[in-house]
Amino acid sequence: MKRIFLLCLMLILAASHRAVKAQQLPIYSQYMFNTLEINPAYAGFKQAVHFTSIFRKQFNGIKDAPQTAMITGDMPIGDTRLGIGLKLVDDRFSILQSLGAQGSMSYRIEGDYSNISFGLQIGAINNKTDFSKLNITNPGDPVFAQNLNTLTANFGPGMFFNTDKFYAGLSVPNLVRTHLRKTDVALSEYAVKQDAHLYLNAGYLITLNDNFVLKPSFLLRGVKGIPLNYDINANVFFREAMSVGMSYRKGSALVGLLDFRLIPTLRMGYAYDYNLGRLINFGRATHEIILRYHIPFEKDTLMPSYLF
Repeated sequence: MKRIFLLCLMLILAASHRAVKAQQLPIYSQYMFNTLEINPAYAGFKQAVHFTSIFRKQFNGIKDAPQTAMITGDMPIGDTRLGIGLKLVDDRFSILQSLGAQGSMSYRIEGDYSNISFGLQIGAINNKTDFSKLNITNPGDPVFAQNLNTLTANFGPGMFFNTDKFYAGLSVPNLVRTHLRKTDVALSEYAVKQDAHLYLNAGYLITLNDNFVLKPSFLLRGVKGIPLNYDINANVFFREAMSVGMSYRKGSALVGLLDFRLIPTLRMGYAYDYNLGRLINFGRATHEIILRYHIPFEKDTLMPSYLF
């Protein structure tokens, strides 16, 4: 019960500020295997019909801790340079739940030794709370008088560049600043807002020998009013059979990564986050599982699809 109280207390304290800001979009440790999650320009990149599902459970051992489930699908449109994608997200944390759906479209410009794609994402998110799950000492408190239930639309652009060994992406998937809740409490206005999130990621392939490839990469996250956050990653691939890796998330977690091929068209990955932040004494571990299934087209690609 003490752990539940601490989590709820964090939410209540956050709601008491005049302007509440947080990194509201979910964070995934295996984003490097599902770039569509952060960049709409990646839609159709792999020249195959591609499906991905992710389940992430944070702070193992704490009841009602954050958990996220996501399903994505994308594919190129015939022989055109267009790609389309769809993303469905269910993100939950104690009394909060966010359900979202976003569609993506990309346009690819092909060069002799590189490609560059531009994309746009459009979608909507339903954010809601259930205050009945809280043990409220003052039932008349106006902060908890009405549950939050809002539907907000948003859109955002992205750009993705790659050669046979290097890639880089820049995106702002939720460009429009939205107000999730705005009201007056004790003559003092407060608001719950969602600011634009900016993502910058890049990676490079280093061939160690005929069997092993090293891929160092990074992801930089930026949200207005919040210090920059970053992931630094390194994955080692053994042919197309499997990969192992490590990630460091600034002041937050040390992550172990494992990915392997079940059958030629299906891969499975697992990430274990060891928490380094303030909740280390309450929940040390975060678990994340990813499944990736693809139906390849009979078309030459610039690189093996499992790398980027």
